[in-house]
Amino acid sequence: MDIDKNLDLKNLLAEVEALKLRVAILEDNLQPAVHEKPPIMEEQNQVGWRRATPEPIRTPKIPLRQRFSENFIGGQLLNRIGSLIVVFAVAYFLKWSFDNDIIGELGRCVLGLVAGIGLVAAGQIYFKKGYSVFSQGLTGAGIAIIYLSTYAAVDYYHLISPYMAFALMFITALTAGVLAAVGDMSGTAVMATIGGFLVPFLMGSHTGQIVPLLTYILILDLGILFLAYYRQWFFLDIMALVGTGLVSLVAYNLEWKIWAGQCFLTAFMLLFIAVAVIYNHRTRNDNPFLLLISGLLFSVFTYFNLYEQMEEWMGLVSLALAAIYLGTYVFIRFREMGTKLFAQTLLIIALGFSLLAPPAQLQGVYNQMAWLAVAAVCLYFSRLNYNKAAYLIGIIIIVLSGLSIHVETYPQPVFNKTTLILSLNALVWFWALWVAARNYPLQKKITAAIAVVIVSIIFYLLDYDISNAVYFYQANQSFTFLIPISWALVSSLVLWLGVRRYDSGIRLFSLLLYGVVILRTIFYDLQQLDIIFKIMVLMAIGLIALAISFFYQQRMKGDELK
Repeated sequence: MDIDKNLDLKNLLAEVEALKLRVAILEDNLQPAVHEKPPIMEEQNQVGWRRATPEPIRTPKIPLRQRFSENFIGGQLLNRIGSLIVVFAVAYFLKWSFDNDIIGELGRCVLGLVAGIGLVAAGQIYFKKGYSVFSQGLTGAGIAIIYLSTYAAVDYYHLISPYMAFALMFITALTAGVLAAVGDMSGTAVMATIGGFLVPFLMGSHTGQIVPLLTYILILDLGILFLAYYRQWFFLDIMALVGTGLVSLVAYNLEWKIWAGQCFLTAFMLLFIAVAVIYNHRTRNDNPFLLLISGLLFSVFTYFNLYEQMEEWMGLVSLALAAIYLGTYVFIRFREMGTKLFAQTLLIIALGFSLLAPPAQLQGVYNQMAWLAVAAVCLYFSRLNYNKAAYLIGIIIIVLSGLSIHVETYPQPVFNKTTLILSLNALVWFWALWVAARNYPLQKKITAAIAVVIVSIIFYLLDYDISNAVYFYQANQSFTFLIPISWALVSSLVLWLGVRRYDSGIRLFSLLLYGVVILRTIFYDLQQLDIIFKIMVLMAIGLIALAISFFYQQRMKGDELK
């Protein structure tokens, strides 16, 4: 017996040592491979301490198999479904008690409120015990039951006034938001947000006054701003934006007041810009979706709201919206907040609103001049930041501006609106060519296409003004021989530029232009001119060709055309 006992003791000790070894191995495997350094301040410069850039908060990607694991289904999904079932059970209980008159009206509502508060309290108790997912289900169910009981008290039983119900629902939403922020409970935050935005719809016609209604939504959105600062819940920001848009649309169909409503729309826009800025700064996430959607939503509301009152001043409205985004851009650049892409998105939105200002405010030639000015600004921004999107926007604006030019019929030569706009259009194209050559030197096709456009505009401008001069001064139609001569001089100028810059592409382009001049002269101008003018134009073109040839051989002596 003693021998057996000794053997059992030895086996037990051996098993204990084996377990100790396994625990040690597991502890070693759980140690992080690279230890993170604690956040420290950046180096001190000559002025003082600089603020350390906040580290991006990145949510680890969970594999699909783990997302739908047994723990997820049994612990989280089942918890949410069970909470929803409890809410429906309470709703059916209220309906059953109402239909059968089992419990008095006041008793039903009080019982629902007590049950809701009890579930919220139970959720907090289990949260402190470490049951995070389970506690969120209880808290969410309690919040929903409080909303339902309050709704029944005001709409079915008329036990309390709409304003008291309004205040009670608001306090419930605020409490749920605070609990979600403190406990990092995203499920509770979602329930609080949905419930908060359902309040106006549950209240129905009781919220006909838009000022208290939109004030409530603004305060609710401030809570979302609070959560955006402390918790990076992007889905919650999107839910708040959708809810704010829906409630604003409902309010627009009620007793809408233009200027009061516009104050709230502006406040909503500023608030969601702040939410987007905070989210981008704290997460370092380049996604500009929230910024773009909020800007589009509230700007559309603004245009619809102010159109009847400010139809003649809508351009100023566009500039005001552009100033909001431009001011935000300057602020985050000054404060060194946000990512580069986010800052550029703000600037592009500001440019976009400024683009809407010219057609909305100006007419005729002033409208086209404003468009060209905006195009020049886009190109300048592209020059500074190497932003291809801004360059493309500038090119599109120039093209649309050129297509919208109204050509006057036989106006005073040179001093007319068409010449002014064509000249400005050519200057902006020159600016686009210079930016393309400096920023995108490898894009040879783009620079070649822009060069063709510039020369085409100049050729058309010379043709237009010389023809107008002949008509305006009642001169002989044969004086139009000056058109091919002026074209030949322009071609010579292009050749001189190519030789000066040692650019074979420009030189070949000038020879191509001179070929166009010769073809025009032979197949068009000679058919329209008197004999003396035919001699003059042929002599001029020939002498220019000889001069080009002599200059070419002298300047390029010993060099091959590359």
